[in-house]
Amino acid sequence: MAGGDTRTFAVMAKVVGGRCNLACTYCYYLEKPALLRGLSSRMTRAVLEAYVRQNLEINGKDATVEFAWHGGEPTLAGLDFFREALLLEKRYGSNRKIVNTLQTNATLLDDEWCRFFSENGFLLGVSLDGPERFHDAYRVGPGGGSFRRTMEGIGLLMRHKVSFNTLTTVNAANSKHPREVYDFLRQFTDFMQFLPVVETSGAPFEIEEGQRFGMPPGSHSSLFGRGMAPFSVEAEDYGAFLCGVFDRWKDLDFGRKFVQIFEATLGNMRGEPGGLCVHEALCGHGASVEANGDVYACDHYAFANYRLGNLLETPLGELMEKNRRFGMHKTCGLPRECFSCPAVRLCFGGCPKDRILRSPDGKEGKNYLCEGYKRFFRHFTENMKP
Repeated sequence: MAGGDTRTFAVMAKVVGGRCNLACTYCYYLEKPALLRGLSSRMTRAVLEAYVRQNLEINGKDATVEFAWHGGEPTLAGLDFFREALLLEKRYGSNRKIVNTLQTNATLLDDEWCRFFSENGFLLGVSLDGPERFHDAYRVGPGGGSFRRTMEGIGLLMRHKVSFNTLTTVNAANSKHPREVYDFLRQFTDFMQFLPVVETSGAPFEIEEGQRFGMPPGSHSSLFGRGMAPFSVEAEDYGAFLCGVFDRWKDLDFGRKFVQIFEATLGNMRGEPGGLCVHEALCGHGASVEANGDVYACDHYAFANYRLGNLLETPLGELMEKNRRFGMHKTCGLPRECFSCPAVRLCFGGCPKDRILRSPDGKEGKNYLCEGYKRFFRHFTENMKP
């Protein structure tokens, strides 16, 4: 095969399910321990071993295999859990190219954790929503805002030379302040992700079942007339935020710092894979593995309707094949107006979870962020050349 066997999957391991030491207002995963009944509080040794072995098996022999450790807050699993994971990677992945990534709020980090990450080449994603007044608007715990503890964790990562990037949600609190947010983040990182917060309020029957937010529409669910959660970003504000960040980035950091959605958009302009599932033609190559081995189509779709099976009972490769319908829905579920939009090959309809509007012809599937995306993609293409 030309170029070797480099097929890849993006499987996310929820090692402690939705357990977290914080209780962020907009977190869609906090409710999962109660909603997905019977889950383990930490991934068992049997599930961990099966996940490591099967993740290596489904990725091409020449691919770089990613082990993406998520939660909740994955450091609650403890250092010994990750030491065991690395031993299993070595046992089953001899001579394979492997990278370990971990998403964290950074509040529980200490020198021992950071030495471990540094010595073993982990890449961390740190959740940071900007300066203190924006970060602490929603990223809270039992003791209030988490900003100061997060910054202490970032200081430890920098001291130990651990590679990390920032993951920033764009929400009702920070969306009108792109310059202030970007200028703050650029002090600490060379790679930034900006993710829109879009959640609907749960319908009465969902709230009775333990959900705070509504189940998103998709291949096995439909939209309902729900209201938006108050912390959600407005569509126009999201577009203006990305434009503001782009202008600041281009003035100060072009070619030196990297913003995920900018890199993905430029890739799509060139007809190359953008590397961001939200703006690719299809999804379904990613999934999430819960602590008990249950596999879901995507971590945003960790609902009974989207359970693919359990990797202790069915090989992960077979479960990923079952995800094709979910992945195809990303394009097949778009309303007709999307296909005549000049931005469709940059946007690809956005994330299915955000398609909560109807098009003018009444068809479901229009993205809540549509007007914001149009504004950003127009600004980007006018100011960048592929």
